[in-house]
Amino acid sequence: MDNGKNKETAVKIKVCGIVQGVGFRPLVYRAAREMGIKGWVRNVGGDVEIVAQAPKTAVDRFLSDLKENKERRYEILNMEMEELPVSVFDDFVIIPSGEAKEVSMIPVDLPVCPECLKELADQSDRRYGNPFISCMACGPRYTIIEEMPYDRDNTVMKDFPMCSACNKEYTSPQSRRFHAQTISCNDCGPYLLYQDNRHREAKELTDREALKKAIKVLADGGIVAVKGVGGYHLVCSPFLEPSVVRLRQCKGREEKPFAVMFHSVSEIKKYCDVSEEEEILLASKARPIVLLPMQEDLMAPSTNKKSLYCGAFLPYTPLQHLLTEELGPLIMTSANVSGQPIIREDDCMLSLSDPFPDGVLYNKRRIVRSVDDSVAKVVAGSPQLIRRSRGYVPYPVFLQKEKGGETEIFAAGGDLKAAFCLCRGERAVVSQYFGDLEECGVMEEYKKSYKDLTCLLNITPGLAVCDFHPNYHSARFAQSLLLPFIKVQHHHAHIASVMAEHGLKGPVIGVAFDGTGYGTDGSIWGGEFLICEGKEFVRAAHLSPFPVLGGDQSMRDGKKTAVCYLHHAGLDSFFPDERKHIITAALEQRINTVSTSSMGRLFDAAASVLQIAYENRYEGECAILLEREAEIARREHIKPPSLPFLIKEEEEVLKLDPRPFFEAAVNCKDRGMTGALALGFHHAAAEGIAGICEKLGSRHHISDVALSGGVFQNTVLTELTLTLLRERGFRVYINRLVPPGDGGLSLGQIYLGRKHLKTDNT
Repeated sequence: MDNGKNKETAVKIKVCGIVQGVGFRPLVYRAAREMGIKGWVRNVGGDVEIVAQAPKTAVDRFLSDLKENKERRYEILNMEMEELPVSVFDDFVIIPSGEAKEVSMIPVDLPVCPECLKELADQSDRRYGNPFISCMACGPRYTIIEEMPYDRDNTVMKDFPMCSACNKEYTSPQSRRFHAQTISCNDCGPYLLYQDNRHREAKELTDREALKKAIKVLADGGIVAVKGVGGYHLVCSPFLEPSVVRLRQCKGREEKPFAVMFHSVSEIKKYCDVSEEEEILLASKARPIVLLPMQEDLMAPSTNKKSLYCGAFLPYTPLQHLLTEELGPLIMTSANVSGQPIIREDDCMLSLSDPFPDGVLYNKRRIVRSVDDSVAKVVAGSPQLIRRSRGYVPYPVFLQKEKGGETEIFAAGGDLKAAFCLCRGERAVVSQYFGDLEECGVMEEYKKSYKDLTCLLNITPGLAVCDFHPNYHSARFAQSLLLPFIKVQHHHAHIASVMAEHGLKGPVIGVAFDGTGYGTDGSIWGGEFLICEGKEFVRAAHLSPFPVLGGDQSMRDGKKTAVCYLHHAGLDSFFPDERKHIITAALEQRINTVSTSSMGRLFDAAASVLQIAYENRYEGECAILLEREAEIARREHIKPPSLPFLIKEEEEVLKLDPRPFFEAAVNCKDRGMTGALALGFHHAAAEGIAGICEKLGSRHHISDVALSGGVFQNTVLTELTLTLLRERGFRVYINRLVPPGDGGLSLGQIYLGRKHLKTDNT
């Protein structure tokens, strides 16, 4: 008796997840044919739809095999099944894509796979040396899609008609390139091209001659602009000081370290310490730039600018493999003047006149949207994103279900490290990183990307969420959409981003440390302890405020911030600065003066007082160099002095007062104590956080703590704080899926927007 197991049955299955652009339909096709299942499979929106008809046992085994996912190429998040009447099917086939009202998932750009790399190096293979080799498991996706679903005719690959050999592979179920939308070869293109900027009248080179020329120019110390997946890179040797100095002149980038691409992990290990977790992160599908501890710095001084860390990453395109295999490590930095969007248009790159690279290695495959390289590091044994872009975008962050979840939401994010977010249901798609919206070019890119991504996802927002700051460009844009909108406080959004990631409802103690954020009292916040639950927060504690000159404009001048703090603390007589009398007079007369509780500005002041750094030539430079000295001391097991911040209670609000540290720092004349004092500052801050959380936890009966804000990109502070809080019995959560800095703000805004909708619908 078979209990109906052999009875013919038919089901329609909607598969949601990462199932487009990863060879899922061909895999379904082959599995169905092997099991004798009849029906069809197709793309619909961002999902895959399957009709399967066979005896029930065969259908059950088919579905079980799909869920098991032995090949690990795809990720199924949900399967919806509907029984159908048994019909007449001749076979199992892949049919043309269907239309859908909703697009749930867009494939990310994938690194070249091991199988394609073998073919790339095989002289007998017809794709030997092809810099665009790809298959159903690898290649560009997000940056070449013009509309969903992910079919060749909906990508820029439609510009390159398949040759007969490629077409045979594309239509053959036995081929790795069966329905691989990026399929190409040496015969059907795209092709490499090289423009010689040294001799503009020279003939443009193509194919292997173009690659050879670029390799020779780079080997001779030149700079070449190389077209990548999401835009152009400026490339040169990291070992030749004149080349790196000239590259800095081209970019207008004085001090920030450059990222270096290495051919393999084994090559990275010659220059950097690499833990097991860091090796996994380097080789992950996202292929981010990973900040790794440097061993002895063997590169040109201007490459890393004395940083303890090297931003190392592995090749993710076939062309990058060819270049690094021939030349070894290469600086690969986005081709843009610092602060401007990465260049993706060929005409723009080719027309640069002064300053310009020695040559341009490019191709005619269009880049639909600019996507910079992602940046990550390992903190407390797990990855933390610093910049979320290529390889992660547009993969969604999955949220908990909420009432009112049918309303689609746009969250504008912040103005620095800008990234917006679009949400439908439980899926929140954070956009790629844009930069500073103060720059007109960046703001235009942000606006275009909003239009692009809403169309691609087929989202029509019914609510906009933006920052509380009255002068943010992102907030003005959100309001210009003429949607119902809500404003949320900056640091509340930081903590909400952690709550969104970890599915926290609250109450939690949120510790939000950064450089600046507009407070509800009109002052500049940045050292905040918030009690957060639902859409509400209470400011329960904060860094003792002090006056600064110039508001947001003071962020660059760390020495001026130091004078402001020391004058407020009555310690300025110990600190030399030729502008002291002017600054103190302005403070006393309250001319262009604002109050701040910013921990970011306090880091600037500490770096200046310890004579480590006086100016932020790039964002966070003073704090980064202060952390550098602390990390050196930590590695050398130097015991830091005990200089605890004071915890004061004023009208039930706790305040963290750093005066004891600065009193010791201004009186210290021993330059040999710099590292110990820098580490002592980090210990004092971490102990202050733990002390306030202990008091707040006891007072409000809370055991959960969320840490966020740009200051928590500081590994020393974050790891010390995690240890101290966990020792006190707290469950501690930090950002992992989005950056703790302003690049993660929009996810927190989405969380709070959904809470507002839930309240309104209750």
